Amino acid sequence: MNPISSTSTVPGDLQVEVLIVGAGPTGLTLACDLARRGISHRLIERSESYSTASRAKTIQPRALEVADDLGIAKSILIKGLVDLPARYYNVDGNFVDKQGLAVAADGKLSTPYTNPIWIAEFDVEAALRDRYAQFGGQVELNTTATGLSQDPGGAAVTVDTPNGIRTIRARYVVGADGGKSSIRKFIGAQLVGDTYENQRWYLGDVRIEGLDRSRMHVWASAEGMLGLTPLPSTDIWQLQSTIPPDIENPEQPSLELYQAMLSRRAGAANVVITHASWLSIYRVNVRMVDHYQRGNVFLAGDAAHVHSPAGGQGMNTGMQDAYNLGWKLAAVLRGADAALLETYDEERRPIARTVLEDSTKKLGAMMKTVTESGKLSKSLGTISDDLTSGLLVAYPASSLTRPMAEASKQGPRPGERAPDASGLHGEDFAGSIFDLLRGPHWTLLAFTDSSESPLPGIESEELHVHRIAGTDMKAANVFVDRRGDAYRAYAPEGNELVLIRPDGYIAVRCKSEDAALITNYLALVIPGA
Repeated sequence: MNPISSTSTVPGDLQVEVLIVGAGPTGLTLACDLARRGISHRLIERSESYSTASRAKTIQPRALEVADDLGIAKSILIKGLVDLPARYYNVDGNFVDKQGLAVAADGKLSTPYTNPIWIAEFDVEAALRDRYAQFGGQVELNTTATGLSQDPGGAAVTVDTPNGIRTIRARYVVGADGGKSSIRKFIGAQLVGDTYENQRWYLGDVRIEGLDRSRMHVWASAEGMLGLTPLPSTDIWQLQSTIPPDIENPEQPSLELYQAMLSRRAGAANVVITHASWLSIYRVNVRMVDHYQRGNVFLAGDAAHVHSPAGGQGMNTGMQDAYNLGWKLAAVLRGADAALLETYDEERRPIARTVLEDSTKKLGAMMKTVTESGKLSKSLGTISDDLTSGLLVAYPASSLTRPMAEASKQGPRPGERAPDASGLHGEDFAGSIFDLLRGPHWTLLAFTDSSESPLPGIESEELHVHRIAGTDMKAANVFVDRRGDAYRAYAPEGNELVLIRPDGYIAVRCKSEDAALITNYLALVIPGA
């Protein structure tokens, strides 16, 4: 079991700087981010093999931006599907075809990924694993965390491996091990919230005969809703079926049970289940921990928050947790103040609370319509929106966000996501703002027609400085906004500086003459800046 190598030295008796427990989308996202930053780490997974259960089946625009930065967006787009219309059946077998559940984000949000993508979670994990391997990483399967202890210098995790019991000593531990997280249990954190016993679902990955794979199929009946969704690039369908609330003890999932249920509800459709690879009962839980950090241990993804599946937020929120945490861990391990890590909880926990509230409200409204096809199609049509896209996530109240001097400023404000803009041209370059942001560095955009560097001598591997000019000029790191897309997206007034965090959020926005705000800020987050 070899950790990713690092140029830094792990102090004392530490074996690795970061131990990640759980190799789902959250853990893999964090592992990829740490690997590209050269941070020594290990990624362990209790399962003996990689998951083949579909679980989540939608990746949202903001998570696609994260995937783009990590270098896997193209793989996801190839495997996934943008448009999946839905067919709604009445009890008499008649149907109505409607547009799909996923709704494109508002164009004003300026992203190259406006559409959610239908894709099975296992395909997202595969893309992340392939990228992780390109960074030199490997998941350590069949390795179960069985205990944890902490001291001021780090944490020791006892693990059960194929070669016996071992102890992994790490500076930081991240529990990304799902809703039944062992790491959460070891640090005494609890998921606080509610279990909705009247909102239970049969789930399954099945192969079937008798249905058109070009669309989702949904039946409404007195028993509730049953849906079959074809998973792109596979021959698998994900089955979702509400369990009537008056059934206290549902039967255990089986192919025979699912076939009988489908035959009753689909009737004349003559749909036959030929194989089932994953069957489960899901109870809707809406819970989160009261803090994402306990000492040297962090929780991310479902280990920190669980909620209803409405809007496809679970996998997406977890990936964004990891993306927020990764650069902060790297900065602290390279000498930044450890207080930086406290902003992980400060920023991400309120987002989880908002997601929990929104998804609970939407699922509750949908559950009231599951017996009537017409009403069901309308309620399902409201589940996806700009909020579920993740593009509206912002940290305006974060201690990492510096407020602007003028409250009336146009364009994105500090704490908000940095928008994309295409049409930039420079020396041997034609691309977009996102092309400049891509990578583990901080970015300073200087909206100016001056050929002089806005912060002389400060550019480094960790800070890329780019001048965005409105008129043609030839100089190093100058990009001409010939169509005006960038100036429209950011709406600078005169010469302005925009400092963008490694995770794509604006930290500081100020006039060029106030550049000291930038240099003072960078001294806090980039050691030696």
